[in-house]
Amino acid sequence: MNLSSRRFFLGLFVSAVCLFNLTTAYAGETARNRLEDRTVKILTVGNSFADNACTYLQQITESVPGLLIEVTKANLGGCSLERHASLIEKCNTDDGAKPYSNAYCLKDLLKKDTYDFVTIQQVSSLSFKPESFEPYANVLIQFIRKHAHSSEIMIHQTWAYGADSPRLKEWDMSREEMHNGLVKNYQVLAERYRLDILPSGQAFYRATLENESIDLWTQDRYHANMNGSYLAGCIWFGKMFGISPQKIEFVPEGMELKTAKFLQKVAAKELKTRNKD
Repeated sequence: MNLSSRRFFLGLFVSAVCLFNLTTAYAGETARNRLEDRTVKILTVGNSFADNACTYLQQITESVPGLLIEVTKANLGGCSLERHASLIEKCNTDDGAKPYSNAYCLKDLLKKDTYDFVTIQQVSSLSFKPESFEPYANVLIQFIRKHAHSSEIMIHQTWAYGADSPRLKEWDMSREEMHNGLVKNYQVLAERYRLDILPSGQAFYRATLENESIDLWTQDRYHANMNGSYLAGCIWFGKMFGISPQKIEFVPEGMELKTAKFLQKVAAKELKTRNKD
């Protein structure tokens, strides 16, 4: 074979190798992108505090490329674990009882879709009272496991009220006392049923310790305002997707970027701390 022929075949070989490498790299990148593309479906069995946590959850999620979230709600204002449990029985005995959005019983919603997560929580005004959790949590958890056995149940740890809350004054209770009580009760519940926790309450407490100037509550001093709802949404996103909240690009209209970054950082630190535990 003469020199020209050798150069010709060498060129073909090099071209083939380059084409193979490019094709492999493209295939790998495509596969990686497919793994990142994910939709999470959740059902919330709660009250207005679950509504607060979900206020910005869709926008938060969609600001991270490839991620989507679908939220179905079984929330009733001021609804406790006891009431959710009693509504299960009511739906069994009264064909006309459709408590959620005036159209569904809990069983209907559990069977309506396949959820990645179903969240439960105690009403905030009872969250610090250990006697308020059982046997109602057991009724609710067993019912969810029966009708949505492939879903992971997660406990939404609600938050303590603002330190200046009229309710706390009425109860002769400090914010720290409420916080410590609810943290203990949710932890006991999680350990009893081997469930994971969405630590919104811990994040609220951490945020206030690190920066008291950022208010997290509405004028009633117990519901979450824009800052609090965003913080809880960051916790839910980070926990459900396993991705740092600091990757979130969405900032609510009217919120300063530095505030959003602070709340993202608080959520990320709280989730990292919990993962170590």
